[in-house]
Amino acid sequence: SKFLGQLLRKDGIAWYGELACVCYNSNTRSVLEIHGAIYQKWVALGGVNWGIPNTDESPCWDGTGRFNHFNGDQATIIWSPQTGAQAIWGDIRRRWAELGWERSYLGYPTSDESNFPDGGRVNSFQRGGIYWWPDTGALDLNDVVLHYTGLVCLRETGETSGADEPYVLMGVVSPFSSAAFRSQTYSSVDSDTSRPDLIEIYRGKPNGLILEITLMENDHGDPEKFRKEIQAAMTAAHGLGTAALGLIPVVGGAIAAVVGPLIQKFIPEVAKAVNNLFGFGDDKIGSERIVLTGKDLILLARRTNNSNYKNVGYKFSTNNLRGHNANYKVYFGIVPA
Repeated sequence: SKFLGQLLRKDGIAWYGELACVCYNSNTRSVLEIHGAIYQKWVALGGVNWGIPNTDESPCWDGTGRFNHFNGDQATIIWSPQTGAQAIWGDIRRRWAELGWERSYLGYPTSDESNFPDGGRVNSFQRGGIYWWPDTGALDLNDVVLHYTGLVCLRETGETSGADEPYVLMGVVSPFSSAAFRSQTYSSVDSDTSRPDLIEIYRGKPNGLILEITLMENDHGDPEKFRKEIQAAMTAAHGLGTAALGLIPVVGGAIAAVVGPLIQKFIPEVAKAVNNLFGFGDDKIGSERIVLTGKDLILLARRTNNSNYKNVGYKFSTNNLRGHNANYKVYFGIVPA
């Protein structure tokens, strides 16, 4: 027929044509059709072995997209001119439906369901992703925003100059970016006091990142010079890491399935670069490297309540940073964009 095009094969309940397929659904006792890009995606996924349609191809609410539901509304292949045909099923599909399908803030899916680090699954969308793990269920999220939120002085250095004048240097390396930041130099910091602050240090996909924190006591050095050194170190580490991995920028939440576990590969380069710093000027009180996986970032943004200590709001912190008789902790927040 003109609709099917040339008949390629008959396979039990389905007739596969060059352009389309008709398939019998015994539960609904109806013959249903699949065609075009949705048909091609369905065949690529395995045809009737993947899913039996329970709708004809139907229009989306915007009059542009098209979809077929499968397996008693347990799975969907949806198409739009901007995103092509993508498959979505299970808990991720249920969460997307709860949000309002393609009318939600996420828009249309831009990938099939695929693997995500730590045993997870993901569909990426035009404006975010839905992530799933057995122990969390489905979590929707666009980008994450990471902030430095301040420090607490548990014990000052005890130097003869009186109160401390600390500042925090922060390097951030993600699979596709690197940056360095410096807090202000806080004056007159005594034991058992805090300095709340707010500096955005990362905004982007939750693909995993390395956070390199160095707490300094300002004596005679130039804090901005040290920040630039950190920036150069992060840039070098990122360049070496990406070169070694042969990474190229790829769009979509599912890219974390590829690059997420590889963030670990950046650690030696970051460590090597940072170890070469700070030969002069100010005193280094302490440093820490925090590695956050994609799952860490998503759970911190979506499932972790904000805490507060001495007026510093946070979701996670360093361990105690000790040096020159001092003891400090540095704090961070993370929220959905």
